[in-house]
Amino acid sequence: MEGANASSAGRPPANNHAVSRLLEIVRALLGMSRAIVAVFVVAHAGLAAIFATGHIPDIRTIVIGIFACLFGTGALIGLNDLLDVSLDRRRMASVGEAAELDLGSLFIHHPVAKGVISMTTGVIWVCCLSILSLSLISMLKSGLWPIYLLVAVCVALYSIVGRYTYFKFIFVALAVTLGALSGWLVVAPAPLNAATFLLFGAWTYLWEIGGRNIPNDFNDVDEDAALGVKTIPVVLGKARAGRIVFWALLASFLVSLPLMVMTGMPPLFIGGAVLISLYLLLIPGFALMRDPRPQISRKLYNKSAIFPLVLLLLLMVNLLLVR
Repeated sequence: MEGANASSAGRPPANNHAVSRLLEIVRALLGMSRAIVAVFVVAHAGLAAIFATGHIPDIRTIVIGIFACLFGTGALIGLNDLLDVSLDRRRMASVGEAAELDLGSLFIHHPVAKGVISMTTGVIWVCCLSILSLSLISMLKSGLWPIYLLVAVCVALYSIVGRYTYFKFIFVALAVTLGALSGWLVVAPAPLNAATFLLFGAWTYLWEIGGRNIPNDFNDVDEDAALGVKTIPVVLGKARAGRIVFWALLASFLVSLPLMVMTGMPPLFIGGAVLISLYLLLIPGFALMRDPRPQISRKLYNKSAIFPLVLLLLLMVNLLLVR
């Protein structure tokens, strides 16, 4: 009897493998949807909502908006991952599995391309997240759901056009901008203030190009060139790409100044936003222009990714203090 008990104790529980596999699938799905990046996207939509009205939205709008944005962003990033499966497999076959140190690459990156989950599982995940997001969007504002479809089209075009031209950045920047502006449209009173609405869109568009899209492309210049993938660093060279990054970030910063004034943001927030923009965007952007290496671009990308969240927290503190 004792021998039987000892033998049983030496064997791992039968459900250990199932639990391990379940955790692996969860990590894969969250990695495919870049869960960390989705949190930062929520912050950008939150910024738009406050800029549109000058105050923090009600709790119902906040809660539903957070989950609508999380699910929608996760679905659309997952869609991009599915569309790029063939390219990702070719990349991994040619250079192996690269180190993933940026904020967007936590959990399991490209799980379908790596064979961790099937294409069917990935499609089901994207569809479920899309349904959840569209349902919540309808609860917030019934006429807003076409923006989600438009963003999905931009994501698809980004993957397709990227095989032929570096102008794919137009579509990803447009997708990010539309996602952020949806936060504005949810709460904005009628009639819409077109001037501030467009300024916020331009601010976001230029930030995405200079702070995230082009810096992210620095990580795979050699691999992209070998695979025939068109990006700005590949086609125009790292030096010119670094200059484009800096000037895009500078233009974004300059656009933000009249935007903050015209929307009546607190002076303390404006001062803080200027300092944050210098530290997280302009100084790292200038460093990349001076030294256009992937190590420098990763630092800029990681700082730029948290930029909306830091601004949102600063703005909320300012608004709560002036009450």
